[in-house]
Amino acid sequence: MSTDPKGSQSSADIFRFGGAGTVLLISLLAFIGLYPLLLGEIAGRIVGGLILAVIFVAGTITASTSRLHRGISIALAIVAIGLQVVWLSTHETTVEFVFVSVFAAFCLYTALVILRHVLAPGPVFADTVHAALSVYILLALFWAGAYALVEIILPGAFSFPVTSVNSAAHQGAYLFGDMVHFSIATLTSTGYGDIAPLAPFARSLSQLEQLVGVFYIAVLISRLIGLFPSQDRT
Repeated sequence: MSTDPKGSQSSADIFRFGGAGTVLLISLLAFIGLYPLLLGEIAGRIVGGLILAVIFVAGTITASTSRLHRGISIALAIVAIGLQVVWLSTHETTVEFVFVSVFAAFCLYTALVILRHVLAPGPVFADTVHAALSVYILLALFWAGAYALVEIILPGAFSFPVTSVNSAAHQGAYLFGDMVHFSIATLTSTGYGDIAPLAPFARSLSQLEQLVGVFYIAVLISRLIGLFPSQDRT
């Protein structure tokens, strides 16, 4: 029985460039890490738009080889980019609401399709690990969008710290930035406590995110541990 060249790769290969999955992970980390800079003037917002475009493209490629799945991802990405341009031009609350909804839908759909690929039988390579990490971040962004929608529909659903940074209205990109912070803290069970859900539906969403965060880590570790030994067999 001949040895599969892919199956013979060592576990160190997970740190190598894995194509679209790696690009997606890097762009997601860049989006979160540089988000404060993206709230500035036109230059910062253009950079933010470019990073979002990379996320949409890399996410679409990583999600699936199926024409149907890619078609849905591409459609959501195009609509989201268009809505972002319109919102930056008009700052209309309605456009903001639709943009956040479409962006959240894209993140959730892409995360679910990638997760299906990650959990499928087969060896673990760099693109698999990077895609799995991207799913974790996409889920955080999805919940951030969901929290933002709740706050837009029900103002006061969340309590925010009274600081000089947040003394302005919690709206638009600033609201989403706050929700990204809260979402990541909730998903990772960090719980800083600076932002807290007050409305019943907001609390339910945060509880679900905490459960999903724990379940995802448990399932992912089980998946990786279960497959690594099989790669060393000849």
